[in-house]
Amino acid sequence: MRTAISAQRGIALIVTLLLLVAVTVLTLSSMQRSTMQERMTSNLYEHQLYVQQTESALRAAENVLAGLLPNPATAAGVQVGFYGIPIAGQIDRWSDPATIWQAAPDNNAMLDLPAQYIIEYVGDWPSPIAPDCDSATTIETDCLSPTFRITARTQPADNRPGVTMQTIWRL
Repeated sequence: MRTAISAQRGIALIVTLLLLVAVTVLTLSSMQRSTMQERMTSNLYEHQLYVQQTESALRAAENVLAGLLPNPATAAGVQVGFYGIPIAGQIDRWSDPATIWQAAPDNNAMLDLPAQYIIEYVGDWPSPIAPDCDSATTIETDCLSPTFRITARTQPADNRPGVTMQTIWRL
């Protein structure tokens, strides 16, 4: 009888140790998952800050264009970050390293780099309301209006992706 009890105590010890190992593995897995979720949440938050910074740069460029009314196209090539009609076959200005970007006002002081923007005059285009107005025999005075492409970006920093946005602005 004595040997059966000592054998049972040995089995109870092994079963207890196995349960302890299983609980430890589950706890470590749960901690790792929580850490990963925290990192994902932090990255999402930071990405949203960069998106807001880029949208703010778009808005700043729109305000620049609105301040140049009645004809903002006259500032193309004169102001920093304001370019004329793109030339077919050349590299896009937003990917050209020679492009000079205009710094936008900061709206998130927590970010390392401010957003930047460029404005491109893309010519006079027909209104979306009457897209065929330019094919008429007599073109109405309000048919064509100056159109601009605004590109805003936040530069990538510290192994983080940048954000680039574009919008079309017209009179």
